[in-house]
Amino acid sequence: MLSHFDGCTLASPATWNPEAWAMTLNITVASRWLMAQSSDFRLTGPGGTASKTSQKQVVLQYMGWSGLVCYTGVARFDNHNTAAWLAEVLTHGPGHRTPEEVADRLVEGGSAWLRAVPPGMRHHTFTMITYEDAKPYVYVISNFEKPNESPLATPADRLICTRVRVRHPRCLVTGWAPAVHEDQREALVGLLAAVPEPSRLREEVAKTSRESSSRAEGTVGQSCVVAHLCPDGSGEAQVFGNMEEEFLPTMITNGHNAASRV
Repeated sequence: MLSHFDGCTLASPATWNPEAWAMTLNITVASRWLMAQSSDFRLTGPGGTASKTSQKQVVLQYMGWSGLVCYTGVARFDNHNTAAWLAEVLTHGPGHRTPEEVADRLVEGGSAWLRAVPPGMRHHTFTMITYEDAKPYVYVISNFEKPNESPLATPADRLICTRVRVRHPRCLVTGWAPAVHEDQREALVGLLAAVPEPSRLREEVAKTSRESSSRAEGTVGQSCVVAHLCPDGSGEAQVFGNMEEEFLPTMITNGHNAASRV
């Protein structure tokens, strides 16, 4: 299910309590000339932190477009591992996929495995950014949050994709949105409007993500990866903070997982 929206602000009313489930967050800043996206590495389980090196972001490269996909919500449940599943569902035989086709697979496949998760624990969002014909888009694929709408306390039983056409600088926080204050979002939008160097934007997004850690009850890690994307499809990912092991981003090029040996 694909819906269209022109805004880029997620409401965070006082009645919404993200402490009811363990959830991290993703920060996306987008404009016609530059976009960036953050994802931390912390994986939280019933007993506390289960991993500090969890992979939550994927780079997509196709003829004609490039993109980034990240997620917040359910990382593991029983035998399901979202990072492994994400790499698998985005990998395919030689050929082309459009951003809409990628989004459809995330909706269909994600909805299927999320139904096995208890309703109170299945809050989940994928966020994808792309430049399509040099036009910036943000895809919010979620069962509980949409741009410019209050998040649902009880998530739906399937994911819904909202495609956002970015017409001026925006900041979108998915997941534990209240951990990023409004003045921080405005600062990122102001910086983006000033047309910064990509490295400067990455640094400021990482700083904002790090500062949100203290407000998220231990579910957002101090370390994160921030990747930027330019209208010509080029970009770069940078790790901020101390990692316990080497980080190699998952990259899907024309359907092939560059990390796969097959």
